[in-house]
Amino acid sequence: GTFLLLFFAGLAPLMGQSEEQIEKFKKERKAYFTEKLELTDDEAKAFWPLYDDFSNRKMKLVGDEKNTYSYAHKNAENLSDQEIIDILKKVNKLKEDQLKLEAEYYQDKFMKALPAKKVLKLGKVEWDFRRHLMRELRSQGHRDQGKKGGGQGGRDGGGQGPSVMPPPPMDF
Repeated sequence: GTFLLLFFAGLAPLMGQSEEQIEKFKKERKAYFTEKLELTDDEAKAFWPLYDDFSNRKMKLVGDEKNTYSYAHKNAENLSDQEIIDILKKVNKLKEDQLKLEAEYYQDKFMKALPAKKVLKLGKVEWDFRRHLMRELRSQGHRDQGKKGGGQGGRDGGGQGPSVMPPPPMDF
């Protein structure tokens, strides 16, 4: 269940999760971000409603992209070239919408709630939180496998996230 909590410091991951798991994730994210960004009470009051809105909107876009790809791959043999082109255009539009959303929040809305240096640091904090969740899940996996008598064949992860994680944000 918790594995899904990873996908984007908590966006796509929340789909299909119980209300309790979502609340646990949001509480942990809030504590982590508040500590790492050193948010004052006033900053936190201004920031969290914005970030929650940003996160929800981004989660919807990421989910739409995932669903579009999933549909395309499941139906690839039955799709015409034009339908495939239309799907690729839709995916590209969803990615553009994600970039516009990030620009709207990072360059405007978050700047009204936080000092510029904290907005800059936010991207790294999001990335670090993803890595934190990956380590947490990896250690849970080792504990679970230990109970079953299994293991990962000597792969310890070496502190690195899996190769499927995107690079940290560098565009601001």
